[in-house]
Amino acid sequence: MKRMRILVAAVAALIVVAGGCDRVGEEKEPGRSDARVLVVGIDGATWDVILPMFEAGELPNLRKLYNNGVRGVLESRPPVLSPVVWTTMFTGRPHKEHGVENWKTSQTQHRKVTVLWEITSREGFLTHVLNVPGSWPPEPVTGVMMSGFPLPGSTFAGNTGYVVTVADLERGRVPMPYRGSPKVISESIAELPVGEWSDWIKVSVQRRPDWRGIVRAKRLAEDRYYLSPLYRVDPGLKVSHPADLRARVARRVGEQYIPEGPGWSKHGDPDTPDYLYDHLRQISEVQSRAANLFASDDWDLFIYVMTLVDRVSHPYWAYSDPDSYDEEIDRDKAARYAHVVADSYRESDRHLGELLSAAEGEYYVVIVSDHGFHASKNKAMYIGTHDYDGVYLISGPGIEGKDGERAMIEDVGPTVLHLMGMPVADDMAGVVMGDLVATLGREPEQIASYEVELREGTDVPVDDETWEQLRGLGYVDGAPPRQKKTAPGAQQPAKRSAVKQPAARQAPARPPVRAVRKGTAQQKPTKSPAAPLSPAARQRAAEQQREAATP
Repeated sequence: MKRMRILVAAVAALIVVAGGCDRVGEEKEPGRSDARVLVVGIDGATWDVILPMFEAGELPNLRKLYNNGVRGVLESRPPVLSPVVWTTMFTGRPHKEHGVENWKTSQTQHRKVTVLWEITSREGFLTHVLNVPGSWPPEPVTGVMMSGFPLPGSTFAGNTGYVVTVADLERGRVPMPYRGSPKVISESIAELPVGEWSDWIKVSVQRRPDWRGIVRAKRLAEDRYYLSPLYRVDPGLKVSHPADLRARVARRVGEQYIPEGPGWSKHGDPDTPDYLYDHLRQISEVQSRAANLFASDDWDLFIYVMTLVDRVSHPYWAYSDPDSYDEEIDRDKAARYAHVVADSYRESDRHLGELLSAAEGEYYVVIVSDHGFHASKNKAMYIGTHDYDGVYLISGPGIEGKDGERAMIEDVGPTVLHLMGMPVADDMAGVVMGDLVATLGREPEQIASYEVELREGTDVPVDDETWEQLRGLGYVDGAPPRQKKTAPGAQQPAKRSAVKQPAARQAPARPPVRAVRKGTAQQKPTKSPAAPLSPAARQRAAEQQREAATP
């Protein structure tokens, strides 16, 4: 393993020299950073849920990091869409520069600048990246990569699944995605008790004999079943680096790795709350077990994003906070599902604890969320929507527990580089979080840029399969976007270059400091110009996952 790391570092060094990228600071051991960093994303996490759970004695793994770490509000910027924000975090650049600007341009081919795992891989540092939104198609890294959503063709059946009756199954009247194996499905679930889940059922994909899929079912009542989305599991679906990684993970964890679980677009259907959280939790479990497989490696940078909290908060937020909605909300359902949002935090905390237990040696832990949640301004929709205020929490050697300054999403990448003993690039908009500089007692080193070659990201929208996945998940509406047609003989518009000329470093405008106080509700602060507080602007930002998706 060590010889392999040195070989990778040597090759990386040649690439860096050829590209003219100067390194600053002392010489490092080949293939070894100054410090190891574990980044855990909890998509959609908010202090408004976490702090009261701390006061109730819950979330022990997060609480231990909180007590021994610098913690504060991580403020997002519009558009608050997961692939956009996570890309901003891991590039340190605003979306207008990095190119992942909305759901139409939400994959790696749209990115126009260097991302954190490219930087560390180039330096020969062992880097694992798992489940980061906006990371498909997978990219080569020195370790492993499991792509996050959106990715085309990974699920069928509306990305949420269907509820069918016993009569439907007996007569073969199942929705199109299941018509390749109606008999197999019927026989596998016929004796299933009410309230129980089946095992995974291997099925065929109609009209695609080279594809293989799996489906799971829950018996909701004597006469009704929920059929999960049909998840594609054949080798033709490329979701990982190396390409065979998904198959190897499946063998080690004992079940198929599912890169994308069910969506929440059917949140208003009567049966949805009865099955959706259970199935989201099942997918989250296998994703976390996969991450744990690599946690014990001798990595330098490990990035894993858990999406359970986000996927649960959209459809179940109203049940946890019924008083914020109109009087028509089903109070019986609110009582029955009031615990589900908190349960998603409990599950995420449990997975965090397992990951920390699997990781060996000394390292920094960086917990971040891309946004928080609050009640929808549309009181009749009964969903939770994105809030600007997410969370950050940094724990590790030399760091003591304290409330930190408000930070911005673009500060995450520079902060991780600083923790690893690497320079921060002048062309990054983000800066190292101020409290961390003071706590560690060392100023960030600087480098002009990590851009060593032109990266011409495309502006061509995601394909129809990806759009259908996003619509099923609940994030977009309408027909798939179309590429603008060019008149015959006209030239296509030139792609924008990935590289900016390095400019004098200037810290972005910072909003006022707001410390996190234990056990108290978070008051909404005065926002910077990037996050206006006017009611109309706040309404647009809160609902923008749908607005931004309109072709």
